[in-house]
Amino acid sequence: MTPSPVDRLLTALDELDADAAAAMFAVDGRLLTADGRRAEGVEAIRALLGDFLGQLRSTAHVTTAHWHQDEVWIAEVEASYVLRDWLKLTDLPRVFILRDAPGGYADLRVYGAHERALASHRSGGDTMPVGGLWLPPL
Repeated sequence: MTPSPVDRLLTALDELDADAAAAMFAVDGRLLTADGRRAEGVEAIRALLGDFLGQLRSTAHVTTAHWHQDEVWIAEVEASYVLRDWLKLTDLPRVFILRDAPGGYADLRVYGAHERALASHRSGGDTMPVGGLWLPPL
């Protein structure tokens, strides 16, 4: 069975290969990430993906369901990340909506549940991150 366009993209992301992932997009492609960042154009997409993947030691995506109609592909995905500081974020639910086109992916939107950027940190010393949550220091 031939992998779907979403599966091909996830393979490149799981290999931490921003260049390979960006090369799948059309020159004027668009990307919206789960944390709300946007990029338009393949170079901006490459930069955004490079920034995102640069925060990670590893990533893994498991497609739990997918379907398509015409040029639109939809996938339900569980994403797991190991950040540079070794924090593990596992089984985060995602939905990928990808519009394919003859020149490459025209649009990709990734949705999660009310998330901030992976590397976001609160200012001040009143809390500290523990297991992905912000807790008061002991």
